[in-house]
Amino acid sequence: MIQEIHSYKKEIDNIPVPYDKLDAIITKTVQEAAANGKPSRRKKILYRTGAVAVAFGLLLGSAALSPAMANLVSQIPVLGSVFSQYGDSGLKRVSDNGLTAAVGVTKISGGVSLTINEVFYDGTRLSIGYSLETEKPMGEAYSNLRPGLTVNGKVKGFSGSEKQTIITPTYRTGILEIDPPTDLPDQFKLGLTFQAEDSKQWEFSIPVIAQADTKLVTIDHKQQAGGIDLAVPEITTGPAGIRLTYNAVSSETDDLVNYISFIAVDETGHALGNHSGGAKSWISGGKQYSTGTQLFDPLPAGTKILTFTPHLSFPSMGGGVAIDRDGTETPIEFTPKASGKIKFDSFTVILP
Repeated sequence: MIQEIHSYKKEIDNIPVPYDKLDAIITKTVQEAAANGKPSRRKKILYRTGAVAVAFGLLLGSAALSPAMANLVSQIPVLGSVFSQYGDSGLKRVSDNGLTAAVGVTKISGGVSLTINEVFYDGTRLSIGYSLETEKPMGEAYSNLRPGLTVNGKVKGFSGSEKQTIITPTYRTGILEIDPPTDLPDQFKLGLTFQAEDSKQWEFSIPVIAQADTKLVTIDHKQQAGGIDLAVPEITTGPAGIRLTYNAVSSETDDLVNYISFIAVDETGHALGNHSGGAKSWISGGKQYSTGTQLFDPLPAGTKILTFTPHLSFPSMGGGVAIDRDGTETPIEFTPKASGKIKFDSFTVILP
């Protein structure tokens, strides 16, 4: 901890502050004020506020260039990272290491402010942290914002999830998790639209650059159980987590392939936390096809072996919205399902 404090102090000490120019500006301002008479208390307060604004600008400027300073800034409550607040170990790790891209763009609709605070993308996940602020206490209209997505100006169908934390009755933060399409480039312009139930809408255009520290591990595992052919071609590991990709084909059209999920355990018996990924399915030739992903927490240090166990996971509640390529939304009604007797085999992956 002492070493970390020294490191932060060194980062702060290395911030290039133009003292000569800063002193000259302050001296000139004070002299001009003195020539016009004795400064009022209000003007003195403004001088102090101006000095704070200069320091604040220098702090943000250095944070944009230094991961260590970005981490330090994220500890300040007003500037704190949304990603570090949600108990997601992957997002917390990349936030602590200064790997997220700070955005800080605010749009206002009908007096309601929505700010995109930060973005992270590395091929395993695309995560957007935002904050929402109203003048009056928020109602249910803001508890479930509907997102729209374009990539380089083209509408993209996507799957994902959203979660919010209420900080005060007029302020809350949220994270939008998007299962990144496989054809996303390493650098693109993300068009993002949020719409509330009261028709307020916020539109953003955000440049996104992928973090490079990811590894692709080819698996090519295949098995069959209960009329379902399951294939797991690969996993991708990165600082924010592990992304498993799978394909499934069922000889029946009973949509069981839509409920495939995985458990991941390392060689010490530790089960990795998992998050819902994305999946799409279709029927062709009397068979049902599905392709999807599942996201897991980052690997513990030194992990060399992972064991994956596929299974069918039926939710007890749910629903959602399907968005086609043209951006048309169709509500998805939830129908509970009974557990089946299909059992898949576990398989092991040796990590490089």
